[in-house]
Parts: sequence; structure tokens; C-alpha cells
Amino acid sequence: MTSLFKILLLFVCVICFTNCNSQTTLPKNLDEAISYFQQHWTKKELNSFKNKSENNAVTELHFSTGMWIRNNWIRGTLDSAMTNYFHSLGIYSPDNISSIILTSLHRKLNKKSIDLDKQIKEYKAYWKPIIDCEKKTKATAVSSYNTFKVSDKISIYMPVDNSDGSRNAVMYACPNIEWTFNPKKDLLIKGQILKKYFINDSSNVFFTVKILSMNRTDTQILMTDKKVGENKDFSLQGLKLE
Repeated sequence: MTSLFKILLLFVCVICFTNCNSQTTLPKNLDEAISYFQQHWTKKELNSFKNKSENNAVTELHFSTGMWIRNNWIRGTLDSAMTNYFHSLGIYSPDNISSIILTSLHRKLNKKSIDLDKQIKEYKAYWKPIIDCEKKTKATAVSSYNTFKVSDKISIYMPVDNSDGSRNAVMYACPNIEWTFNPKKDLLIKGQILKKYFINDSSNVFFTVKILSMNRTDTQILMTDKKVGENKDFSLQGLKLE
């Protein structure tokens, strides 16, 4: 057997193995996703899922079947019909998509109305304050980015989490970002801007800051030890400064 023939034979085997062990047809919509599990789960698996409460059934599978859905039908196939289908409904989070599929499957097995419109409204209601908050913080970040110049002096105010006994300056995530600075607890950094830049998106803006002083030296900054005189990169989104 020639070397060339061996290589060709190996190539054919690899192609065959890949095709035979991959899911060739992805569900295109919710109905097809539900049908997939009805066809591929055993009767025992379907009954076990069906006989649990809806919340428990969906929650228990979030990191198993739910993750499989997200990895195989959503994250790796961003231009797939399934992803486009949910995007057209206003649902973009992979976690939300997998939860809707599992919730709908559970209701179908229990002969209940899937009530997709209500599911969508609930997720949109959850995300609206987060989306609105993120738009606001991005606009504020861009405004700060345009206001300050390299070499300017700035003051950075950060809340400190000491719930586990340590001190770590953090940045709160949307939608709950409002807080009042407490000089006895929180961190005040005075510094000088060394560099301004953005990553990927012009609204994803950063400052590189030389730390000139800190009101507390026993505090980490975003889980990182920093001393006066050292440099630190700060995302401006959600950062309180003046």
C-alpha cells in the first residue's frame, strides 16, 4: 500500500467519523427543538423530566442539558436558523433560549399551553432595566473619556466589599449600580491619566492611571494588589470619577 493511498484512506475515515458522530440537522425553531427531545430522550427520561415541578425540572438541567443546548445549538452556530429564530423574537441570551426550550418541553409533556408570548415578555421585562442601565453607563463612560485628557489628575471612587473579611474594591453591575461613597469604608484613588484607549468598540473605553495616593492601602483593586506609584487599567463603564 503506497503512502499516498494510506493518507487518502485516513482522510476518508476521518471525514466519515466526523459526519457519523455529529448532529447534521439543527432545530430551526422551538417546535423542532421540542420534537428533538421527544424523539431522542428515552421514555424514562421524558417521564422523569415531566413529573417534576416546572421550576425544578428546568433549573436542575440548566448546567447539563441546558448547557448542551447552548453549546451545540446556539454558541457554536451564531448564524443558525435556531439562533435567528429567537433573535427575531427579541431573545438574545443563550441562557434564556435554553430555558425557554426546556420550559416549553415540560409544558408540552404535561399538555399545558407553552404560552411563548408570556415567556418572552417575562424575559424582556427582566432585561429592560439592565439594558437601559448599560446604555446609560456607556454614555457616561464615553463622556468621561472625551472630557479627560492624558496627564489630567483624577479621583476614582470605588465601593469596597469586605463580606469575607478581606477588602476588595469592586464595580457594581447593572442594574444596581447606585451607591454612596463612605470614606470610612470605601476606596478613594487619586491618580494621573497615562493613556486613553478603547477595545473593539469605541464605547468600551479605558484609562491607564498612575496611582498617586489611596485613602486605604489595605485594599485590593478588583482582586489585584496595587501600591501607590504603580499603574492600573480601569474600564470607565460604571466607574465613578471626577
